[in-house]
Amino acid sequence: MTTITLREYVNTAQTHGRIDRRRGIINGVKILGLTSRNNRRYPLETLTEAIPLYQNAKVNLNHPDGNPTEPRRYQDRFGLVRNVRIIENEGLFADFHFNPKHLYAEQLLWDAENAPENVGFSHNIEAEVVQENDTQIVQKILAVRSVDLVADPATTQGLFESCEQKEVTQPQCCNSCCKLIEKILAENLHLTTTQPVPTTQPTTPQSREQAIIENPPDNAKSFVEIIT
Repeated sequence: MTTITLREYVNTAQTHGRIDRRRGIINGVKILGLTSRNNRRYPLETLTEAIPLYQNAKVNLNHPDGNPTEPRRYQDRFGLVRNVRIIENEGLFADFHFNPKHLYAEQLLWDAENAPENVGFSHNIEAEVVQENDTQIVQKILAVRSVDLVADPATTQGLFESCEQKEVTQPQCCNSCCKLIEKILAENLHLTTTQPVPTTQPTTPQSREQAIIENPPDNAKSFVEIIT
């Protein structure tokens, strides 16, 4: 087992979390995934045990250029992460609290609202790892120095990924729309009517279409109920 410093750069998806511009909070950001493009794997047990270390972790703009343990500049400090939680098969998520007056706050907010794949989180940690073939298994996270905002994170694919699924609502179908579908089904699928066309109406093609719309066959109605 080896103790090393890890900084995960590299890669970048969607599904928006809730964004509070006034208070400077972006909910549901992904801060660490289960696998890394640097050929590292983070077992679920490792992440679960490390949750307290990520609570209130500082967030800076980018990683330090040199020594990962060197002090950060004040202007690089952007905020911190709170309410860290784990989502099975996905990784660690949190709520990002930041200074809405920061020089780069508007850039971050624009990306969060329009192109969350442009930015993501990348941690700066100390950890114990073991080598398995070409993959490093992170067995224990010893210290979390920061969770920094970078353009190309290695274990996440943007700010949100698939932590929140948007609610899918059933579309409402207006009566005229259903009538039109019934007409198309009756004509193009050659459905036979179970009700005779009223004899008081002319038997021209136009009047027959009108009769089908107003008195659609039962099997057409049933199909419409299913698809709507």
